[in-house]
Amino acid sequence: MSRDYNDYWASLTASHGAHPGNRFRYKLIAEELSGLGLQPKVVLDCGCGDGSLLSVIAKSIPCARLCGIDIAQNVPLQRAGLPIEFQAHDLGLPIPKDMHGAHDLVLCSEVIEHVQDDGMVLRNLADLTAPGGMVVLTTQSGRIYKTEEFLGHIRHYNPGDLCARVEQTGLDIYKCYVAGWPWLNAQKIAAHYFQGTVQRNIVQAESLSLPMKALFSVLFRLYAFSSRRRGPQIVILAVRPVDLRQILP
Repeated sequence: MSRDYNDYWASLTASHGAHPGNRFRYKLIAEELSGLGLQPKVVLDCGCGDGSLLSVIAKSIPCARLCGIDIAQNVPLQRAGLPIEFQAHDLGLPIPKDMHGAHDLVLCSEVIEHVQDDGMVLRNLADLTAPGGMVVLTTQSGRIYKTEEFLGHIRHYNPGDLCARVEQTGLDIYKCYVAGWPWLNAQKIAAHYFQGTVQRNIVQAESLSLPMKALFSVLFRLYAFSSRRRGPQIVILAVRPVDLRQILP
């Protein structure tokens, strides 16, 4: 199922940044980057949406410039409360040459499963990254549930196969793991069987009700006890190698 992502961001108004599954993923990414002691000069979030992930990253590590690109031109970046330099671009198309090698940290979180030409996405991530810079790629494995189809998922991935494809772009895998069992699995199944309720009260809600906020809070605390070895959440960290010919006299 294809999605109109301008329509997507016009309807997804309240739940994105607060969703416990998203917050769990943001926390995983932030912990990885903080543990590495990164201090990137330029951070680019590919498929930045409303800037929720950039908000979390900016609080976790020092970042000089925050940039975002997204296929939708109406992403509500003002919610992030940060000076994010935004450019509308389809990651399924080649990135402009002037953006190549310009970013110390490139994020691409829960995007690649939405894009028809995922090979182009991977090539773009490598091209966007400066030598010695890092790419963080997250996506999903396993079954595609009804709610995920509604949100525009085209495919899910085998972690090993995806890592091999990342390496084919010239990036080196630093770390790859899966996470989220059992709570992310349970959330997916519940959303599948109660899809109508999820769409009305979460995805398309203009504001979250107090009971829904309480449920989100409880679920996020449960996510803290999720496995970092099992589950549908794929997390990949990769590095663009430094070409010594570019820095030696």
